[in-house]
Amino acid sequence: QGATVTLRWFDADTEFRCQCHRPECDAPIRPHVLLGRYLDVIRGDYGQPLVVTSGNRCAVHNAAIGGEATSEHVWPEGCLGSDLACAGSRDRARLLDAIRRSGVTRVGLYAKHVHVGVGDMVAAETFAGIVTWLGRA
Repeated sequence: QGATVTLRWFDADTEFRCQCHRPECDAPIRPHVLLGRYLDVIRGDYGQPLVVTSGNRCAVHNAAIGGEATSEHVWPEGCLGSDLACAGSRDRARLLDAIRRSGVTRVGLYAKHVHVGVGDMVAAETFAGIVTWLGRA
């Protein structure tokens, strides 16, 4: 994995691990350094703990859960996107405000989480910037 990041609000060695739990999982452990920096800014602004429900994914796990092959969760230097638990509409509105103030422009809204992504800042040819989508899961 490339550069490492020290996070204030998250445990980079545990919270972003692939959830497949396979011994042969080849997903990175830590998030991409840029995502980590943005998540710390978002968490500081949001003002309360955030739970990562999905960070890094190996290709096997990503396919098993129906993720896109070019998902921000699957990146060799650490995930470029992560899902943060958020089920209530008021909390979601506050979280979205914090995300926008941070400068992140890739956001996915789901029933029980919000996806935060920086893929456009790392690989603009793969990930569109300034996009918000509604998810089904």
